[in-house]
Amino acid sequence: MKLFFKILLLPLAIIYGSIIWLRNWLYKSNFIGSTDFEIPVISVGNLSVGGTGKTPFVELLIELLQPNYKIGVLSRGYKRKTTGYVAVKHAHTSKEVGDEPLMIRLKYPDVQVSVGEQRVFAIPRLLSEHPETQVILLDDAFQHQSVRPDINILLTTYDNPFWKDHILPIGTLREFESGKKRANIIVITKCPQTFNESDERKIIGSIHPDGTQKVFFSELKYGTAYNLLDPNDHLIFSKEHAELLITGIANADHLENYIEERSKEIVHFNFDDHHFFEEDELENILKNYPAFKRWITTEKDGVRLALHKNWFIKNNISLYCLPVKTKLTGSNKDEFAKTISGYLEYFYTEEIPN
Repeated sequence: MKLFFKILLLPLAIIYGSIIWLRNWLYKSNFIGSTDFEIPVISVGNLSVGGTGKTPFVELLIELLQPNYKIGVLSRGYKRKTTGYVAVKHAHTSKEVGDEPLMIRLKYPDVQVSVGEQRVFAIPRLLSEHPETQVILLDDAFQHQSVRPDINILLTTYDNPFWKDHILPIGTLREFESGKKRANIIVITKCPQTFNESDERKIIGSIHPDGTQKVFFSELKYGTAYNLLDPNDHLIFSKEHAELLITGIANADHLENYIEERSKEIVHFNFDDHHFFEEDELENILKNYPAFKRWITTEKDGVRLALHKNWFIKNNISLYCLPVKTKLTGSNKDEFAKTISGYLEYFYTEEIPN
């Protein structure tokens, strides 16, 4: 952003930042109360607006904890057309419950996924309907301080960490950098393959964690793209083929670079985060690029594009979803699982029934 526009936006940033600072101070001073729950609550969030890899990180936690615990996931269900508490079912659409909650529900059928704007009211509802739940994962809840999490995980990206960012609307921070103090764990996401211990030391020096905070590092690992309508049909990238990528996520640069390195060329249609695609938009893409009979997207976008599966069938276009996972990296990567599991084992002092 040019300096001139930053100066123009500075008064708005000061007003916005002051309001958020006051709200945080009211919570910290207990003028506004936070609610504790009788089972462990783990929150995953960030200081910035989108694009830090929260949902893949929630999936990492699910895969870490699912063998030993009954898990409930609670999300706001951003951009859904419904309101209030909804227990996510396989038959729901992304418009009813949001793209990320539906994606998690479809990928992990044994995990109870619910959506609700007011977490402090949604958690008791989830527990009343599923009393077997032993751990609650809150997706994108770092700013929602009405619930006091037992473990507060803060994510920030390697390329745009919070200490190099600015408060909205000048930058992308939802609150000032000082908000990091609420985190028990800080994770640097989307680290490059060249990441090394020298990078670790520089980053930890920039974060200045206190004696109780732990810092971890992670990278994104892509799987094999599969056909949304035929999961047994897989796509293998080749330098002999060009690819058409269609996305509606906060930051698609990492994905675009991944595909570009493995294909002849790439045509990328990048819409806003959580965008609900319209058929006229799909028609326009097909009109301008009729030679592309296979399109690539993310799993998150796939649950929204699935609303138009009949259009893809009618136009003989194969839609391939490229799965992505979070993989811990860095010199202390093995300590993460021990940290999370250690707390839960301490909480549940008795043997947990299967």
